[in-house]
Amino acid sequence: MALLTRYTALSTAIVLASACPLLWAKVWANDTADAWSVSGKAKAGMEYQSNVNISELEQASGESDTAVVVDAQIDMGWQISDNLRLDGGYSFNDKSYQTASDYDSRLQLAFADMSYALTSTTLGANVYYAKADLDSSDFLTLTQFSIYTMHSLSDSWFLRPNVTHADKQFAQIQARDAKSNSVAVDSFWFFNQGQRFISLGVTYEDEKANTTEFSYTSTGLNARVSNQFSLWQIQQTIQFGAKMSQRDYQAADKDNRRDDVHQQFDATWEVNLGQHWAVLTSVEYGDFQSTLSTADYDETRAGLMLQASF
Repeated sequence: MALLTRYTALSTAIVLASACPLLWAKVWANDTADAWSVSGKAKAGMEYQSNVNISELEQASGESDTAVVVDAQIDMGWQISDNLRLDGGYSFNDKSYQTASDYDSRLQLAFADMSYALTSTTLGANVYYAKADLDSSDFLTLTQFSIYTMHSLSDSWFLRPNVTHADKQFAQIQARDAKSNSVAVDSFWFFNQGQRFISLGVTYEDEKANTTEFSYTSTGLNARVSNQFSLWQIQQTIQFGAKMSQRDYQAADKDNRRDDVHQQFDATWEVNLGQHWAVLTSVEYGDFQSTLSTADYDETRAGLMLQASF
């Protein structure tokens, strides 16, 4: 899928990156982390997609294809004091299709996150900057700012409300340039010393585009289950996720209102081959229903990646 990272559309990927991984790292590693920490991952492999598309433009080709995917990221952390922490990172994703070269994409993402931990509450803010290219040309720039709090309701239950402002700018389609404001609440339950977790979340978003027909409000729900375990002395992780949202678009003519319902499901399996290597397998299905024919489609993706980490 063009202009996507691990999960769904560009904006969704950023939301996931700003919630689950950073939260998990802070909750379980903050007490033992060094003053400075650096980690990185690089992975490469193949991805099959049943319906190659550009989700941000709601354009589906109706054709299947296989792509070579190269992905790398580096994350840095600085425990400035007992309470104050600074995190930052950069990631790169390149996708090249065998035949659908018009959908070849490259995504670069950088972020910075600062948080301050109180007794049972953490206050934080972050900024994300993403630049996406399509077929070797500038396509989309996204800047996102978030303010969040993280509340420890028990030893294993955490609540993370946040408020986000995002600015999307398309290089050649100014009618789709948009600003959005969203409010989200995510709840996390950890078990077995963090080896397992369940997350549930709800989101409300209001996006205003330069052209009214692309402006909408959206309500959404998401859920994720993750389990780390050892089988035959091999460390493995299995995750299942689901996301559902409904979009109500603005329309000058009430008789031609547009309503969209998005349903997305994914499953991933990570098998560690020692301390620094892993094999990643993923399957994802998306059902995008819309009263606009060009935005009404479904797709299935399957990926196989080899990952190196440090």
